[in-house]
Amino acid sequence: MKLPTEADRYLKPLVVVLIVLWCGPEVFAVAELTTLLELLGVSLFLFAFGVSFRALALSIVDCVGRALVPVEFRPLIKMSAGLGAVLVGARLVVYNGLILVILCVAPVISQLLSGA
Repeated sequence: MKLPTEADRYLKPLVVVLIVLWCGPEVFAVAELTTLLELLGVSLFLFAFGVSFRALALSIVDCVGRALVPVEFRPLIKMSAGLGAVLVGARLVVYNGLILVILCVAPVISQLLSGA
């Protein structure tokens, strides 16, 4: 036998009141803990995404650094900026820059001298 919808409207609040009276204050604790669990779930989800994006960015920076920076320069980048590190780095950059310039300019000079 189906109850009329008008009786159903009065029965639902009555059922809620009976549940609250039967369970007591635990109902409110459950509601608070459910809300806390939802908030923690959202914050942990966002935190996990933030950490993963940061790890991905560090991995990309490391790959780009390995691709663009020569092996001997990488320890200099990670060193503290003491005077000795700056001098050693400047000497290394100047030395490698001179070698690069000599290797790039030598064919041009040889063509100019050969008269071609």
